[in-house]
Amino acid sequence: MAKISIRYPLVELLTGYLFVHLYLFIQYRQESPCLFAGYLALCCALIISTFVDLEFLIIPNEVTCVGIPVALVLSVLCPGLHHEPETLRSFSLSGIIRLDALIASLLGVLVGGGLVFFCSVVGKWVFRKEAMGFGDVKLMGMVGGMVGWKLAVAIFFVAPFFGLLMGIPVLLLKKKHLIPYGPFLSLATLLCILLQDYFLGLMNSYVQLFTVLFTGFHS
Repeated sequence: MAKISIRYPLVELLTGYLFVHLYLFIQYRQESPCLFAGYLALCCALIISTFVDLEFLIIPNEVTCVGIPVALVLSVLCPGLHHEPETLRSFSLSGIIRLDALIASLLGVLVGGGLVFFCSVVGKWVFRKEAMGFGDVKLMGMVGGMVGWKLAVAIFFVAPFFGLLMGIPVLLLKKKHLIPYGPFLSLATLLCILLQDYFLGLMNSYVQLFTVLFTGFHS
């Protein structure tokens, strides 16, 4: 009889827990069920990416290359992902709700993926070796497409704290020099979704600050 790895029941339990937690989160905030579906899809993609990255040090294209267009389509079908009036998630550019949501999703893909790509290029130049794989770039592009550019920026800056918290002990105990970054991005994504009011408020404050500084500099 083949031995069943502990990983499989662990993944099942984690998936079930996150599904219930997200459902209660949406119910508590009295958000649209459509938003729950979007976060659920993202959660599934993050779980798959995390465990594959932990074992094989890759993030499968089957997740990210499918996830990015899915995020764009969901932004049109469920514009509340990016534009919910009278909330910190509001985004209005054209005045057409579904178009605004699509634009917000595209910005999320570009900003999320672009930030990680920039770090990858700089890291390779500084350390003379690959610092981040392109899988991380696509993963953050997918995440940004689902949560928007502001939360994508917040996730980008939160993820390194998980990296320090969990990566340093691994380096010290196991002497491993290659640590997958995808799990840290996934943890940061879940945290920023659950605490989105805080992080969106923080991002809005920074946007206002930079706007004032920029306009003051050019006045």
